[in-house]
Amino acid sequence: MDWNKSNTILIIAFVILNIILLASYFSNAYTEDYNVMNDEQFVESVEELLKQKNITINSEIPEQTYVMPLLDTEYEMIDINNELIQNYLGSGVEAVEDVYVYNNDNGETLEIINGKKLSYTIREKIQGKHPTEDEMSVLINDFVEEKNISMEGYTENRTYVAEDSCVYSFTQSYNDYSMENSYMNFYADENGIYKFEMQRINHVKEITEKVRTVTAVEALMRLLTYDDVSDKEIIKIEMTYYSTEDENWQYIARINSDPAWKVIFSDGTQKHLPNAD
Repeated sequence: MDWNKSNTILIIAFVILNIILLASYFSNAYTEDYNVMNDEQFVESVEELLKQKNITINSEIPEQTYVMPLLDTEYEMIDINNELIQNYLGSGVEAVEDVYVYNNDNGETLEIINGKKLSYTIREKIQGKHPTEDEMSVLINDFVEEKNISMEGYTENRTYVAEDSCVYSFTQSYNDYSMENSYMNFYADENGIYKFEMQRINHVKEITEKVRTVTAVEALMRLLTYDDVSDKEIIKIEMTYYSTEDENWQYIARINSDPAWKVIFSDGTQKHLPNAD
């Protein structure tokens, strides 16, 4: 890809969009009930710019904005001990200091990532049909009961179904908003669950400060800045809480969680868009 050309296109796109936004603002500057979602020209301009990256919107664009508190979130740090390892891999595998990946004779793998993310791979995915919704419900209930995992406070947040596999994602909620960094992901194919991922928040406290979010359509403009987002179909847009898991994530046990718009694409991927003013 010609990155210089790509950057030039994005700069031009933002200049055009800013001109449109300023024109809309000044034409409505003295209208107290102005809402950017009611500005058809602005919404259409955002949609057209996204189409330049072959991003289409097949979803309602939420109209409302929110005033929401920031959250002080503390994560459950995973103690790597024999009880944990043998709960997933069975007897005969023991904890070793400073070792974060363990295997058993059945080819199963348990990995602890950044001190707080658990990844359990039972086997490779196989080709074939995926479980039905009812079958998946039974598989998940049996799995969490066997592994003694509590799902209290977690609700189904996202389901992605492909031709030969499916992913069911559950997240913890706060005031009916999903805390995206506290989750359980179940991957299944024709033979059942083949992989499980988990990261948990164990303490949440509201920070006195509150923020007003931008509208969803304004947040969507930020998709133009991501080089890895193109040729996508947006199927859902919703407000969540989210913390960016960057290169410092391994050192983090406690961090603020901010309101963020989440965009879900038809291929099962998603993108969180920072939106606080």
